[in-house]
Amino acid sequence: MSPLTAPPEAREQAQLAKLCVSIRGKLQFMDYLVRAAVADVERFQEEADPGTRIFIRQLIEMHASNLTVECENMRLVGDLCHSLEAVVNGPAETEHGEDSE
Repeated sequence: MSPLTAPPEAREQAQLAKLCVSIRGKLQFMDYLVRAAVADVERFQEEADPGTRIFIRQLIEMHASNLTVECENMRLVGDLCHSLEAVVNGPAETEHGEDSE
């Protein structure tokens, strides 16, 4: 079944799954950047050669720049939250009945 002919719930589920995969990938990349930056800071502090220190400093600056960009791109988390709210507040809630306290 193509995405255009799929029922709305199936399309929402597919979009939600795609969004989750994208967020996981971004978080894994951010984790890599943080670990690399911390390791490079340790190398920078231990390095005595001025030329190597310049190179390591540039690596650290690159990691910091990439982390800044990735943090700005995390609007995907907001999109995920809105999608999750739409699922729990959508019409499916009335089909299954609401729990009363």
